[in-house]
Amino acid sequence: MRQRSTTARLFASRAACALALLLIASAPARPARGAGGSQDDGDRRARIARLAGEVAAGCEVSETLRVLCDEIGPRPSGGEGAQRARAFAADLMRRYGLENVHEEPYEFPGWIRGRFDGEVTAPRRFSLHALALGNTPSTPPGGIEAEVIDAAHGDPAELDRLGDALRGKWALVVDDVGPGGKWRHRSEIMGDVWSRGAAGLLFQTIEAGQIPVTGTCWHGGPSPVPGVGLSKEDGEWIRRRLEREERVCVRIEMTNDTPRSSCANVVGEIPGNGDEFVVLGAHLDSWDLSSGAVDNALGAAIVLEAARAMAASRLTPAATIRVVLFTGEEAGLYGSASYVASHRGEIGRCRSMTNCDMTGTPVGIRAMGHEEARAWLEELIRSLSSYDLPSGVSARAGIHGDHQAFLLAGVPVVTPISRLEGESGRYYHTVADTYDKVALAPSAGSAAFVSILVMELAWPKRRAVESLDEEGVRALIRDGGLERALESWGSRP
Repeated sequence: MRQRSTTARLFASRAACALALLLIASAPARPARGAGGSQDDGDRRARIARLAGEVAAGCEVSETLRVLCDEIGPRPSGGEGAQRARAFAADLMRRYGLENVHEEPYEFPGWIRGRFDGEVTAPRRFSLHALALGNTPSTPPGGIEAEVIDAAHGDPAELDRLGDALRGKWALVVDDVGPGGKWRHRSEIMGDVWSRGAAGLLFQTIEAGQIPVTGTCWHGGPSPVPGVGLSKEDGEWIRRRLEREERVCVRIEMTNDTPRSSCANVVGEIPGNGDEFVVLGAHLDSWDLSSGAVDNALGAAIVLEAARAMAASRLTPAATIRVVLFTGEEAGLYGSASYVASHRGEIGRCRSMTNCDMTGTPVGIRAMGHEEARAWLEELIRSLSSYDLPSGVSARAGIHGDHQAFLLAGVPVVTPISRLEGESGRYYHTVADTYDKVALAPSAGSAAFVSILVMELAWPKRRAVESLDEEGVRALIRDGGLERALESWGSRP
């Protein structure tokens, strides 16, 4: 899941770090397991201080991130790196005192990157800084050579204006906010250019430095036509030539493999007093190009630290806190989809799902499609005011993350709104997404914030946010303008 570069600007250190620098002395003495289990026992502010104090006392985000990035490295689902990461995460859960730690396996359509060769053949010949998008098929021997047409942002209205001009051409699309301030996922764009007869998709990044970006361009198997991640500089060169009404041709040849693969999610629990549960999740996998530090070793490390703090606090909420590290996210959200499908019989007992993907400085809370939760969330944020945490509540719904399957099943998605520090977000899905790019300063505050949010969702005897039935999910999709986006998944509730 990507945060746009406009949300990755630097925040003041006071806002980024205030929660992380909470003095240990602010936390009450640790009670025995089981204390504070009823809604009437204890005080919200005391729980907040205890959890923040646990993080301040021994935050392990940096070390967890180091192991995932520097010792394990790339973690594409189905590979050795993902297997080692799962074992590491399970060991941490057990050390932190989580119960019922186990793996839940599943199968999915795999994809393995192979050989790639891309070049401009006219008006002059030179090699492209480019790579295959995820789930793209192999080309025929010798590749595909075709003219390029500027398809702008790949918005349906923009594509309609091109008419038949796109047929048999490479569609050059820039990965940026399009008309009406809307950003579209590359899989949505792939479906639109393919349906209009394009030979393939050239997906240009907006980040400078000749660093093409990968990412899934199709779901459920290989895409119908090739998808290519293209550098900003090469894309702009092509666009300038097209603006001069010159003919630009590109040849792409690549071989990729699509074996059936297997992987597993890692699950651990902090028991509650009732039969309901909340889910705290993040994806553990990465692309093959790098160690996937920002996306999403950081989110996984924050979730594990939040789990450590909640277990160490010895607080017992009404609902069990189920911590799930998903795999298969980058390939097409397979791990989270498998989890919801295999737990369909108990999904009605799931109070909420909180997802941490590229989690940076916390700036608010998002309850997707649940405007009725605003008052409760604003009250929670007021309880955090002494920590100088920036406030904000949003009910805007979205997809293309591990929360998606839960949202479509009617589970309330209540998740942090965060912003990445500095330029860390620009390296998403590239060879440069490494440990040194992560801004660690706000990570302890993020972990404390996540632990507080999840504990408060699990704490009361009655739910803070109610689940949706099928009609409610349909209304959420309609009101959120998600119908067209879901077409790329073939999803209809």
